Amino acid sequence: MGTFVRVLTTLLVVAIVIGIGAAVYNAGVTAGLAEQLQQAAASGEAVVAPYPYGYAPGPYWHGPGFFGIIFWIFGIFLLIGLVRAAVGWGRWGGRGHGGAGGWGDRQSRMAEMHRELHRRETTDERPAGA
Repeated sequence: MGTFVRVLTTLLVVAIVIGIGAAVYNAGVTAGLAEQLQQAAASGEAVVAPYPYGYAPGPYWHGPGFFGIIFWIFGIFLLIGLVRAAVGWGRWGGRGHGGAGGWGDRQSRMAEMHRELHRRETTDERPAGA
């Protein structure tokens, strides 16, 4: 459960940092547009209303299209995969690598390897003539 909480906390921190970055960026763009409009009005030039970037509004715009849907579906699958990886589920619903035992069997495998290394260590320390 600790790993899940850490991953969730990390995602939350990343989302907050992205939100702060987007807010600062938008504040800079707004300040730049306001300054540009003030300079244009002070110089006597014609002030052009800024056209919004991105999707063009009007009768010919039909939404993001097919690829927009593909990216949303890909994003949903990516999110599901990240959650499954954070929880520790394997490809077919099992617990990690190695079938039913999975990573939960790690302690017994480590203990077995530890015993094997100690057994090898004691057999290697015999005198050469024995």
